[in-house]
Amino acid sequence: MLINPLVELEDSYLNYIKELGCEERYPYPMDLDCSNFPAFVQLLNDYSEGINLPSHMVPNTTFWLIENQEIIGCSHLRHTLNDSLKHAGGHIGLGVRPSYRGKGVGKRLLSQTIERANRMGISAVHIHCYKSNISSTKLIESSGAILHSTIDLEDSSETVLRFIHEHT
Repeated sequence: MLINPLVELEDSYLNYIKELGCEERYPYPMDLDCSNFPAFVQLLNDYSEGINLPSHMVPNTTFWLIENQEIIGCSHLRHTLNDSLKHAGGHIGLGVRPSYRGKGVGKRLLSQTIERANRMGISAVHIHCYKSNISSTKLIESSGAILHSTIDLEDSSETVLRFIHEHT
């Protein structure tokens, strides 16, 4: 079940973070300070309402995919795209808890996040990933998204694949 963050899931969230270890965390909210967990959850809820957003950000909602009261995945849905996000970033970012990878969790998480985007009125959902991330590429393609374009990032050697999932 895809839910908005809840204070009651603090232990599960902290265990998820611990399980990630030193790997890069996706989506970006996983990197936010959660030492004051109620304030962290409030910040995520504020961002969803467009409150207290830093100037470079757009309103965005964080979702947790839970199973048996455990957070098994996290997604992030930007409600709109600014020029920077249109270039590289897109509407959706997601990550799956390491112990749940390879079990179809990413597919469920992406599908349910796309559904939420469609309910918000986003009919062309932009989903971007690095070309080097084969797993993400396959996941995005399996959702029915179509490769729209590729770009080479100026500040790195990465190529970004830009997919669009059209709501029909």
